[in-house]
Amino acid sequence: MNAPDAYRLSRYLTAKKSIDGRALNHRVWSRFVEELGGVSSLRILEVGAGVGATVERIVTALDVRTGPSLRYTLVDRNPAVLDTASSELRTWAEQQGFEVTGRSPQVWSADGESVALEFVTADLYDFAAAHDGGRFDAIVGQALFDLLRIPDAIQALRPLLRDRGLWYLPIHFDGVTAFEPPHDSGLDGRVETLYHESMTTDHDDGRAGDQSGRRLLTHLRDAGSTLLEAGGSDWIVWPQDGDYPADEAYFLYHILHFIENELRGHPALDDDAFADWLSDRRRQIHEGRLTYIAHQLDVLARTD
Repeated sequence: MNAPDAYRLSRYLTAKKSIDGRALNHRVWSRFVEELGGVSSLRILEVGAGVGATVERIVTALDVRTGPSLRYTLVDRNPAVLDTASSELRTWAEQQGFEVTGRSPQVWSADGESVALEFVTADLYDFAAAHDGGRFDAIVGQALFDLLRIPDAIQALRPLLRDRGLWYLPIHFDGVTAFEPPHDSGLDGRVETLYHESMTTDHDDGRAGDQSGRRLLTHLRDAGSTLLEAGGSDWIVWPQDGDYPADEAYFLYHILHFIENELRGHPALDDDAFADWLSDRRRQIHEGRLTYIAHQLDVLARTD
């Protein structure tokens, strides 16, 4: 696959489904599913919901045909992404044998109503401030809190959780980006360092940036929650027989697109050297030779 002429967030989010699926920490995930069990109905809120991959995982794990009924609210500020989520989830549910009706709520039925999905286009802070529809059993936020001031986000969302409700916060970046094979050890290290610094260049906004995974552990405890599980959830993308599975080549091109947008024109980088670095990395994707690693953490906590 050649580098694309245009980049779309919805395609990137869909492309990383297979990568997230490999990366998710199974111990943290299993504890989350275990904690959700033993009830007749569940209400879950996902903020920064993207294309809804977590819905598919939860429905599969809980077996809602015989288990609890599920009311799932997906909140994202990007309407195009939520449109993609609605379409892809409808298709997936029909493939699983559900009868699907409605748009929001989108209801999946199998031997009676089993799942109802509500799609809400909103900033999470606006949604939290306006919400008066009762409390949720769990809040899910995947690859989200590294974009936010973590204490503010927790404070805004905490009133939406019932007592002993769950925080399931997977895929949060924690300080390692690596590409193989090496291009130039000095330049590779400089690109990684500057890219991480770009995540926290707004010094006054209080984001944890490239250390968000570990900061979640502290901030959740400070907010009165009990840590139940935590573990690594590294993205590792590598070629298999000279090619990448699913749409993972696009994912890699999009990662380089993120890096280019952040570091283009940076005073600490030689423009020509950086352009050559990008060109070499894109050529390695096209030739099926690039491996990419990002270190992340999954966190599960319970409100006290």
